[in-house]
Amino acid sequence: MSKLPGYFRILLPSRLDTRFMALSIALLGVVSDWITTQVGLGMGYYETHLMYNPVLALAIIWTTIIFLLMVLPRGGRWDYAIYFLASWSFIGAVNNILVIMGIFSGLVI
Repeated sequence: MSKLPGYFRILLPSRLDTRFMALSIALLGVVSDWITTQVGLGMGYYETHLMYNPVLALAIIWTTIIFLLMVLPRGGRWDYAIYFLASWSFIGAVNNILVIMGIFSGLVI
């Protein structure tokens, strides 16, 4: 492993694996939200957000994560902060599961 100057150090594969795992976490969260939305729609529920689009949700989350990857310093604590942000993409799936199970009635419009 060679010593590279400046920000070229982030191009090493081991660093990419740890920093960009947040993008995979966000992708998994958005896909699980989309799957639970489809299950709910199949059960007769309706989507309260009429302009819902999983591709748009993924683009927003990934843009935020990529911005933070460029701005935040490198290090363990900051990596966990980015992972925490990426895990927020699971909120839609948790909401959908609670509605499907009857624990939460959903938003009333």
